[in-house]
Amino acid sequence: MTNPELQKELEQLRQQVAELSKARAEQKSTKSAPEEEPESASEPAESDAALRHEIDELLKILQDEVRDIPAVTALVVFALGILMGRFMR
Repeated sequence: MTNPELQKELEQLRQQVAELSKARAEQKSTKSAPEEEPESASEPAESDAALRHEIDELLKILQDEVRDIPAVTALVVFALGILMGRFMR
């Protein structure tokens, strides 16, 4: 994959994470009981924001790692990961 393709893939992943976070928040809000205290209602929003921030940081780190690793080496490591996963089943 070329660098623009990786950038596009990372952007798509960020969009998916944002969509999943929204869906998760909506799902929690529909399941929550109406007698909950207002303090506990703010906790999911804070945890979602913290989770989103952590995911963004991890994606930035991953992006930097991908830039530093040559493409052939990255493909070899990826293939070895797939093989190890299949052997461990």
